[in-house]
Amino acid sequence: MNSIQPTHNYACPVDKVLSDKVGWFLANSPNLSNEERSKLLWQKSTVIFCKYGASEDYLKQLKKITHLPINEVNVNILSIAIHDLTIFYHKYSHKKSCDFLHENRLKVTNASQEFLKYLDMVELQYCSEITAVEKIRSFVRLQELNKGDNHFISNLYLTIAQIYSSLGQFTIAANTFKKQLSYIEDDFDIHWTYYAIATELLDAGEIEESRSYFRKFESGSDLFINTEDYQVLLLILKIKFAYIEKKFDVMLALIDEFEPYQSMIENLHKDNKMALYKAIACVENNRTECVNTFISKKDLLVKQTKKSNLRYLYEFLIKYYISHNQTQLSKTYFESYIDINQQALINQQNSVSILGVAELQQDIVTLELSLMSSTLEKSKITLILSGILIFVLIAICLFIWHQKNKQRILSETDELTRIYNRRAIFEQISNLKNTQNNDVHAIILFDLDDFKSINDKYSHICGDKALRHIVKLTKDNIRQQDLFGRIGGEEFVVCLKDLEKVSAQIIVERIRSSFESNPIFINDEREIAVTASFSITYIDKSISNFETIFQRLDNALYKAKDLGRNRIVEV
Repeated sequence: MNSIQPTHNYACPVDKVLSDKVGWFLANSPNLSNEERSKLLWQKSTVIFCKYGASEDYLKQLKKITHLPINEVNVNILSIAIHDLTIFYHKYSHKKSCDFLHENRLKVTNASQEFLKYLDMVELQYCSEITAVEKIRSFVRLQELNKGDNHFISNLYLTIAQIYSSLGQFTIAANTFKKQLSYIEDDFDIHWTYYAIATELLDAGEIEESRSYFRKFESGSDLFINTEDYQVLLLILKIKFAYIEKKFDVMLALIDEFEPYQSMIENLHKDNKMALYKAIACVENNRTECVNTFISKKDLLVKQTKKSNLRYLYEFLIKYYISHNQTQLSKTYFESYIDINQQALINQQNSVSILGVAELQQDIVTLELSLMSSTLEKSKITLILSGILIFVLIAICLFIWHQKNKQRILSETDELTRIYNRRAIFEQISNLKNTQNNDVHAIILFDLDDFKSINDKYSHICGDKALRHIVKLTKDNIRQQDLFGRIGGEEFVVCLKDLEKVSAQIIVERIRSSFESNPIFINDEREIAVTASFSITYIDKSISNFETIFQRLDNALYKAKDLGRNRIVEV
């Protein structure tokens, strides 16, 4: 039992002697403690994962762990189960995934930080309401905090690369995957990353470099446990190369070979791009019936395709209906195309500056899906004009959006601390919705103790440094979905959204004690201890005006000061 040590970094293959013993103990030892049972179940799930990947049987073992009594289970193993099940549920339902994570996370507060940081990562990735760019910044901060943990950093690079890819930043995504390579120790993961790099470079139009990574991926066929998975990935890359090189006869033959895997890819990834590639290949090979079949399913395809892939589908439909002189339908899809690309541009805000890349990759209005059939040749002038119009409209939308977004951020953000200002935080709290399942919104007001003496004794520069320090400590102790703002001076508001009252009490105490135990270093020789007084109240219904609640919190804050400071008063 002592040889079973939980870790996120599965060592495959698993020792056969150990796995046989695990199976025997689970089948023949009814008197096992639940902690022992959780370790054995986790070890069994590892064996299954190494052999079959994230299969149904693997997930079944993890679910068994989550159903064991909370106080008796190994919390580190429980945190692994929660992490992997959250990722699994997210493939099918964003809401179910995040509800599951939030429901179960409080069960493992005693787990080691080595395991809790993976839950932080998955919550940030799937369940935070911040922009993709802010997510990347947060992941970069996590990298800085976890230097030395190669497996965790590798996972962070993987996640960052996937976000860049979803933003259309394919070259940056490829470069991020390349950085990940130096942190990967497993040969299989290295070759999977070769595939990812080849794919991103292809989408960026960097064909020759993509081909070199394709060859590296191709050389690792013996590493894939499931040869079908390898065949699918290999065919996808070959089809993309044929498309880029305009070898449409080869492309159509490869797509026919890919046909048995099509439904699996659609269901798993909500990615109908192969169906679209087939339609293009059919047009280029004068297969009218094939194109008509695709068009007849267009409404279902639009409904099933995830947003990051919709623009390719809309491009094809716009050109198809222009070529068939169906102006109204082409206009309808053009409007949808503009909407989705505007959203893509919003998601791309400041994304390049994070890694210091000077040139923004724009794949918004690609005309790579050009159709070479004689029907489309007749509409070439119309297509060119449409392309120019798209460029102009998107440029205008980008400029207008940039100006409005810049003004909005400036009007809502406290200049010193970069969190909500008074107006914005009051507005956010006033817009809270009713809670469910006996949860509450906990609203916290805190004020730094004797802050004036810091400014007077050490200067306002040190005072500003203290405020930023306190903001960082607070952010480290609240969740991504929570609200945080500066009222003015040294006074702040935090709103912990949708959680149990006891959890809110734990968090506010954690914030208070973090101030007390983390002094601010002015230089190598001197440090300042900063504490704060807190008031907290709980609401479970929407409110029309925060001012009344704020007044109650303010009165309670004065009471905390009168009682001696550095304490929490509930109201």
